Order: sequence, then structure tokens, then C-alpha cells
Amino acid sequence: MKDVAREAGVSVATVSNVISGKKYVSPELKEHVLKTIEKMGYKPSRLAQSLKINRTNFIGLMIPDITNPYFAEIARGVESVCIRNDLQFFLCNTDGSIKQERKILDTFISQHVEGIINVAPRMSEAEFHEYLTFLPMVVLDRKIEIDHPMLDNIYMCNEKGASQVAEYFLEKQFEYFACLSGPEDVLPARKRLKGFYEKLREAGIGEDYIDVKYGDFKYDSGYNLMKDLLKDLRKPLALFVANDLMAWGAIEAIKETELKIPDDISIVGYDNIFIAKLVVPALTTVNQKKFEAGRTAMEALYNKINRSLNHEEQVNHIVELQTELIIRQT
Repeated sequence: MKDVAREAGVSVATVSNVISGKKYVSPELKEHVLKTIEKMGYKPSRLAQSLKINRTNFIGLMIPDITNPYFAEIARGVESVCIRNDLQFFLCNTDGSIKQERKILDTFISQHVEGIINVAPRMSEAEFHEYLTFLPMVVLDRKIEIDHPMLDNIYMCNEKGASQVAEYFLEKQFEYFACLSGPEDVLPARKRLKGFYEKLREAGIGEDYIDVKYGDFKYDSGYNLMKDLLKDLRKPLALFVANDLMAWGAIEAIKETELKIPDDISIVGYDNIFIAKLVVPALTTVNQKKFEAGRTAMEALYNKINRSLNHEEQVNHIVELQTELIIRQT
């Protein structure tokens, strides 16, 4: 900054005011300083600025699986709000590990992020309280029963979405049903299975007519579980797969047989990631508003950060986003 000031023939304070925009600088002088900055290739240090104003403008975003397009779309929604408000975010992948979740949260706090968006966490609700004493947090894609002023909760109702799938199959008058579920220890996976299973039971479908297998939300899991299901197949089968990546794997396993989709096996996935309309046949699935969820979460967190800076009272907010069944070819 001193070099720029010397080259431009102005004070360091003037250069600082041009960069920060906090004090008035005449348009002519501002243009002169900006041209000097550009000529010299000067890049203001965000770290130095954060130390001076006691703010970092960094957000922590933690997701379970960076390779899953579902979470990528959520991250894009978060990013859209960050760009608009001159914020940056650290993106960390937990791999669904509670130990890794704790490590990342500790790292975020040590790096002085101003808030955290925690997507589909697996840690217990009791553990959240420890971190909420440090900074505001938004938990996304998992409904939690914590009423804390530093916490907002935004989620998609997995039970309702899965119930829509069961209703669709019942309208088609299927007799045999199966679910390739996510991990038993993951709450959204349990909620999806519960919504699907209970709607069938309400319609009088007995346990003997519903097969359930547990996977890990990945392509290979769907492929291998479908191979196993095909060994003792009852058809025509109505198959609900707990996410689109596993549904894609299941479709590819079926293609290796003489079975037809949807004549022999009708499939509905969950999430409506971009792959869903590209697979052959195009996947019928439950749409979750992923970009909107990320955007809503970041807007909620930004509001909490500003309220903290202005020493305003915080309030716990809970937002439920709706799902929609998208009918395609499976």
C-alpha cells in the first residue's frame, strides 16, 4: 500500500480509503489510484484487513460428500449469497464421519470463521451446544430438536417426499415393493424409509410384500444391492431408491438382464440431481430444491452474523422446504 501511495503521489490513507470505500475520495483521485493499483499489480491482503477490522468475512461450509452432485448444488446456492455479500467460504468434506465433523468444526473456529453451515451432520444433537457458544450456525438437510438462538434449522421433509413415492406406486396398483435405503445410522435415510414404509402399511401392504436393503448413497452400492435383489425378484416390482446415485447404479444392474424398465421394475429415486434426466431411461425422482436450500441457509446465516455484529437479539428459525415428485420414464 505504501508503494502504491508513493507511485500515485498520494497518502497511504487515501489508498486505504479507495480500497475500503469507507471514506469519500473524489472520482478523479479514485480513478488515478485504481489505475496505479492495476499498473503495479497490487492485491490487498484480506488477512491484514480482517485483523484491522476484527472480521474475516469467511464462512465454514461442511458437507458429507463432495463428489455427490446433490451437495454440489447446495454449495452453489451458498456461494451465490457469498458473492453478493463479498464473503468467502471454506468447503470441507466430512465423508459422513462424526470424528471428521468434530475436527472440521474445531478447525473452522480456530480459523475465526464468522459462521458455519453444517449440511446433513451425523453427530448427536447434544454435541451441537458446545459449538453454538462460539458462533452462529445453520444446520441444513437434517431436522433437529434444538431451540438455541445461535442456531437455525433448514430441512426438506424426507418423510413427506418418500410418502409421495409410495402414493405414486399405490396408484399404479403394484403388489410388490422394495426400498434400497441409505445407511441405517443416517437420519434422513431413516426418515425416507419410514415415510415410504408407513404409507404402504396404511394401505394394507404387509411386511412380506416389502423388501428393504441398506446401502451408502453411492453408485456402487445401488448397483450391488440391485444385483442381490435380482436373485429373488418378485415382479412387477415397485422399487424406491433413497437417492439418485444409487438409483443410477440399480438401473445399470437391471440393464445387464433381460428385464424391462418400467414394465418389470418401476424405479423412483430421490434428490433429482442433474444425472437423473441423463440416465437411460430418464429417472423418475423426488425433487429437492438444492440450490434454494443452500441459498436460504446462507441468507439465514448472514442475517445471524449481522445481528451478532450489531449486538441484536438472536432468534431460532426453522424452515421446511417442500419436495415434488418428477415423473420421467422409469
